[in-house]
This record gives sequence, structure tokens and C-alpha cells, in this order.
Amino acid sequence: MKMKLRIYHVIAALSVMLARPTRAPADAVTDWNDIAVPALVAAVPPRPGPVGFLDMAIVQAAVYDAVTAIDRRFQPYHVEISGASGSPEAAVAKAAHDVLVNIFASQAAALDAKYHDYLLNNSLAENDPGVAVGEVAAAAIIALRANDGRVPNPLPPPFTGGTRPSEWRPTPSFQAGPPPSFSPMATPWLGAVPTFTLRSGDQYRPKPPPPLNSKRYAKAYNEVKALGSLVGSTRTPEQTDLAYFYAVINPVFILRVLRDIADAHVDNIGDHARLLALATLAIADSAITAWDSKRYFDFWRPLTAIQEGNNDGNPATLGDPAWQPFLNTPPYPDYTSKRGRG
Repeated sequence: MKMKLRIYHVIAALSVMLARPTRAPADAVTDWNDIAVPALVAAVPPRPGPVGFLDMAIVQAAVYDAVTAIDRRFQPYHVEISGASGSPEAAVAKAAHDVLVNIFASQAAALDAKYHDYLLNNSLAENDPGVAVGEVAAAAIIALRANDGRVPNPLPPPFTGGTRPSEWRPTPSFQAGPPPSFSPMATPWLGAVPTFTLRSGDQYRPKPPPPLNSKRYAKAYNEVKALGSLVGSTRTPEQTDLAYFYAVINPVFILRVLRDIADAHVDNIGDHARLLALATLAIADSAITAWDSKRYFDFWRPLTAIQEGNNDGNPATLGDPAWQPFLNTPPYPDYTSKRGRG
């Protein structure tokens, strides 16, 4: 009962943070990031896996190039717009609007209404020269990322790994909630999507995980087995709370944190645009890089490894076919992993 109460407390705290009233956003950059997030959440069909991070990077890249063309303090990300003038707020609104409509075409009418209301409520003319700047920036970024494969059509066949020792495979879910039992790998194509700032997803591919018969593997195996168990774990209460916290973190929360940081510490629209662009581009590339490694190494999750521990060739890894993880295992290979969730 204690453990169940803890997750309710964590979720309640996050809900308060996400829903609490805040001071008015400092400028159009955070305003339109705040508009973009519900569009992402409402996408039909839902954006698969971490693809939403890539979508937001595209939005913020266009916003950045639009503002930078007028502000002229930083180098553009992709497009130089000579002679840019007008309101940077109008440029932001148009750039964000056009990219969002391109990604979420089914929401075009609602986004159009938000755009026109935004101009009206902020005393911005429909023909402000900044509108043309935003339009050019958005078109250039849309063309840059057109057919980038972040949501292939048609989707590739499901990836379900293999059954040999160390190979990832779909896993059961033991608690209520996502993911469904034995789900195939989420977005297995993501590691091959062109990156935003790196050369490719494999530029920083890590060294391989330790061999199954090594002491290093046995040490990690036994640590996860003890800390990550649903029953009889050696976790401290603080470690349990951290596990719950990171289990409910999502793009909506991360973007809210970025906006709060910008509103609290940045007072210039050009700096706002740069902060959100740098952050979202880095997050997008980190997702692509992580998925490249996951698909390349195809390494099993602790749930599989511990249940199959007697078959891995390492005498120091005692298997437990009944072992269950503290939280449901996500549907993708373990290495590299942002979460130790079994």
C-alpha cells in the first residue's frame, strides 16, 4: 500500500506543476510552444514513441530561424532570410503555425483560428512584414525535414528481436497501464532518421555492452536484480520515489520545464528562441542516437535476462524464472537505456 501511495503522490505533484497558473509567458516563443504541445498531444493517429520530440525540434528550428533573421544576433540554423524585418512576434506565430499545420494537418482549422486570434490579441497586423519572414522560415524547415522517415509510410514490419541469449524480445506487463504485454519494439526505425545537428545517429554509438560471461555483466545483473525487483527489493524509499518520478516524465512535462526556465531566466525573444531550439534539437538527436544503439545492439531487458539467467553462460548470474520488475518494461531493447525499468 505504501508503494501505491507514493506513485499517487508523485503523479499528483506533477499534475499540480503542469496545471498550476503561471505568470503570462514572456513572449511569443513560449506562447507558441505552449500552443504546440496540445497539438502534439491531440495528434490522430498518435505520434509513435519519441517522434514527438522530433516534431517539436522542427517547430522550434523554424521559430529560431524566423526570429534570428530579424534579430540578427546569431547564425541561423538552416535558412538565411536577407532583408528580414517586421515584428519578431508575428514571425514566431507564422513560423510555428505553418509547421504545426504541416505536421498535424487534421488540426488545421483549429490552428488557423489560434493563429488569427493570437495576432488580434497581440495587436499584430495580418500583413506585418514579420509574417512573411515566418512563412519563409517555416517553408525552408519543412522542406529540409520532408520525407525524413520519422513516421514511415507505410510503417515497416514489427521488430520482435530474437531468442538467443542477450537478444531483446517482447516482454509481458505485470501491472496495469502501458505498454501492452509482448509489444513489439516501439519505433524501430527511429535510429536511421536523419539527425538535426549530428552527422548521423551512429556518430556517438557507445561501446558494446559487457559480454554475458564477464564479471562486469554479472555485477550489473545482480545489482539490477536486487534493486529492480517488484518483491524483496533492496531499494531505499528515495530510490523508489525516483523510479516513479522518471516513469511518468513525458515530452509535455519536459517542454513545460523548458518554458518555465525561459520565462524565469530569459528576457529577450531571440534568446528564448535560441534556448528552445538548442534544447529541442539536442533532445531529438539524443532520441535518434539512443534508438540507433538500441536497434544495433539489440540487448535484452533485465526482465528477460534475469528470468533466463541460468542460460547466459555466466556462473555468477543465478536465474529466477519468477522474477518481476518493479515497473512495466518499456517496449524496446535495453542498451542504451534512459530508465532501469526491467
